[in-house]
Amino acid sequence: MSNVPAIGTYTSADKNFTLKISSANSSNGVITGVYSANYSPIGAFSVEGNVGNYGWVFSKSQGKDGVAPFNLSFGGAQRPDQRPYNIVDNWNGAYLTDNTILVEGTRSFVNSDGVVEVGSLGTLRFSL
Repeated sequence: MSNVPAIGTYTSADKNFTLKISSANSSNGVITGVYSANYSPIGAFSVEGNVGNYGWVFSKSQGKDGVAPFNLSFGGAQRPDQRPYNIVDNWNGAYLTDNTILVEGTRSFVNSDGVVEVGSLGTLRFSL
């Protein structure tokens, strides 16, 4: 199994978001760890578990299996048991050869009062 994406904590350039990769399963492309956002309509939040996916474009026949660049997506969702709100952050982009992640983020938020917020979190680089 490859160690790419590298295990560790990636922080966004604006310091508002982190992705802690605890494991990256090369057989199914699942990233396990913690996604955290420093701000949202509910304040800071974190989600732990399967927080992302990735897929390589290079193969063993090319002599490059398991190397960057490759697609990567991650994020987190939170909905408490009483369902006062649901918030979803999604980041989609690429893992680069310098072990950074370049992604575009979106957020959707809905609460039980009928408030709806949907928008972009911007394009950010995440670094170890």
